[in-house]
Amino acid sequence: MISTKARRSTPKVRTGCATCKTHRIKCDERRPRCGQCTSAGRSCPGYPQASTSQPEIKMYNIPFKVPGSRADRELLHYYCCEAAGSLSRLSDTTLWTHLILQRCEDQSVIRNSIVALTSLYRDYMLVRSPRFEISVKHIQRITRSHSQLRAHLTRDPSAEVALICSLIFYTFECLIGNVQQALWHLDQGLILLRRLQTDYPYLVDGQETYAQLVAIFSQLDIHASIFLLERTPILRLASPEQVMHTVPERISGLSDLETSLAVLQNWTLWHLMEFVEYKNLPQSHVPSIVIRQRLQLEAQLQELEELSEKMATSEDFQSFTSAQRQRLILLRSQALIFHAVLLENIICTFDGAKIPLEATCRFDIALTQISTLLSLSSESESESSFEKKTPSNRAFTLSTNIIAMLYFICLKTSDRRILRTALSLMQGSLFTSRDGLWDARTAVTIVKAIVSEDDLQSEEPEMDLKLEDVGSGIVDTDGGLEEAFKLLKLEQSQIK
Repeated sequence: MISTKARRSTPKVRTGCATCKTHRIKCDERRPRCGQCTSAGRSCPGYPQASTSQPEIKMYNIPFKVPGSRADRELLHYYCCEAAGSLSRLSDTTLWTHLILQRCEDQSVIRNSIVALTSLYRDYMLVRSPRFEISVKHIQRITRSHSQLRAHLTRDPSAEVALICSLIFYTFECLIGNVQQALWHLDQGLILLRRLQTDYPYLVDGQETYAQLVAIFSQLDIHASIFLLERTPILRLASPEQVMHTVPERISGLSDLETSLAVLQNWTLWHLMEFVEYKNLPQSHVPSIVIRQRLQLEAQLQELEELSEKMATSEDFQSFTSAQRQRLILLRSQALIFHAVLLENIICTFDGAKIPLEATCRFDIALTQISTLLSLSSESESESSFEKKTPSNRAFTLSTNIIAMLYFICLKTSDRRILRTALSLMQGSLFTSRDGLWDARTAVTIVKAIVSEDDLQSEEPEMDLKLEDVGSGIVDTDGGLEEAFKLLKLEQSQIK
């Protein structure tokens, strides 16, 4: 019997020079001319340029078998690799990267909504112009998602599906920049969640998906109430008695810190809205119950600051990943700024003079934290093998509140240096960014329209008035940034 030795299979190399390919020999790809051509005295034409177009996807990074078209599978692949991480950036990624994907496997209405969202997100990131114009294709996808949800809920009134789709639809409208419609979808989800917590607590408690949905909706509820100054959060995360014990003696991880911060932010917003009539009044004119609640909130925020600082200086911090470090810095910044806003409302009087209690100091520290965070974030993006800078250098996140924090510092500080720093950060790497409802370009436009360049660059450290006082009637309008921007344009046109 004659045995034949099997020829060993090797991958075909397609990057060699054209001369070696013609002679069917292996090119060693030396630069500037390959060794094979040099030794044989042949002319070496060089090597083909790598294609700059997006390569066709051959394998899909999706943890389940996907029905539907090839285009849908490519969009789901893009969601897994890119969009999910952006939507959950600087927060717990479990909901977007795991739980929603699991629901996509057996819930076609969620899967189709994610496909529509990813298509919209991808085109948003690639557009070059400052304003994103939605196409007919996207309108059709979004309309189909709405119709599919309505049909699904008539057959199977699943609260979980409704909440997930409400979150996805909210994100649709944030990407488009349709703030009022985004808020409508968010409020519908929050009202449903509040009803579930009241009437069906056994359904919500103990299930990971609902725990993650409560966390993201709580953050977005806070996000919306910062955007619309007259809006009170729909969820109530704690009673006045519970606020006293919000921050545990020990925090075991970032999730504990994030949960405690969300409760304190929620209750701070409730407190400020319920007792807004007492803002800036002397202590003698404020009811004792209001003063007591404010001091309790301040004590809890102070404790949260100390615990987050302790975590940042502990030995465990050295083992944190880059994403965990950024998340901790973000949480510390939010705690500092909410504490500063609360302090601004706890006014002591001495011979008629108002004395702010360390609010300016906290704004200053928070700006340093945010600057560090943006630097770390930029480094992480440059090191990532998948993320590429888009032609417009856009960025989209859902609930970091960074733009909101910088905007509020601009409005509430009377320190010119702090104002210049906050504005500079918004005009830098954040300028083409959108964070949910908040658009950095619009925020910068409003601030620069309220304060003159001469006043901004003045050598005097203190301003006579804060921007929220100068822009009264514009920055505090019902409708948030978009309405303030329209009022500014109207006011400027009337002056001309």
